[in-house]
Amino acid sequence: MGPGGIAVLVLIASAAAYILVAEKPFRKKGRSPWDDSPFAGLAKVPLHLVQAPPEMAERLTPPWQAELTQKLRQEGYDLVGDYSYSSTLFFWARTFLAPDRKSVLLLVNWVEGKEGGKVVISNLEIYSFTGNSFLLTACAQDGAAKLLTGANRPTEEQLSLHLKAVFAESAVRPIVEEHRRRLKAWEEKGTILRELTRENVLPSLSKVFS
Repeated sequence: MGPGGIAVLVLIASAAAYILVAEKPFRKKGRSPWDDSPFAGLAKVPLHLVQAPPEMAERLTPPWQAELTQKLRQEGYDLVGDYSYSSTLFFWARTFLAPDRKSVLLLVNWVEGKEGGKVVISNLEIYSFTGNSFLLTACAQDGAAKLLTGANRPTEEQLSLHLKAVFAESAVRPIVEEHRRRLKAWEEKGTILRELTRENVLPSLSKVFS
C-alpha cells in the first residue's frame, strides 16, 4: 500500500474516532418525560414568531379578511396580533383568541408573486389544547403547514384537514363551526381544556410547530 492509501486509512480512522467520542452513538438514552406525549416526535425548536411589519399586514390583508376581522372582534374574538417569522416578508398569521378562551384562530397568509402581481393565499387553522395534546381544524392548501405533513402528522382524532385555501368569510365560518362541534365532543369525553391567554397562546403553539 502506497503513502496515498495509508493517508486515506488514517483519515477514515480519525473520522470514526471523532464520531465515537463526540456523538456517542451507543450511549443509552435516558427516558424523557416527553416520551409518552403526542408532542414527543415534534421538533423542540422554539417558535420564533414576531410582530409582522405593520405596513405589510395593512397593505396586503385582503379586503374580505379585513371585514371579517372587524366582525370577529365584534363577536368577542380578541385580536392578539399579526405574526411572521423574523425578517420574513411573505408570511403572516393573524391570530385571535376565541371568546371562550378555549381556541386560537389563525388566518395564515402567504404572499405569492412579485410587486405589481402579488397574490395573498389564506389558510385557516384553529387550535385547542389540553395539558399534553391538541385539537386542530384547518384549511391548508396543499398541506402547506409543516405540521400537517410527514411523520409528525397529527392523528385523525386530533386533526380535521381540508385541502383548500380560504378566499371569503363564507369559507371560514363552516370551519369555525366544525371546530366548535369537535371541541364539544372532546369535552364530553372528559377532556380538560387549557385556558388560553394573550401570554400563553404563542408558547402553546410552539409545542405544535416550529
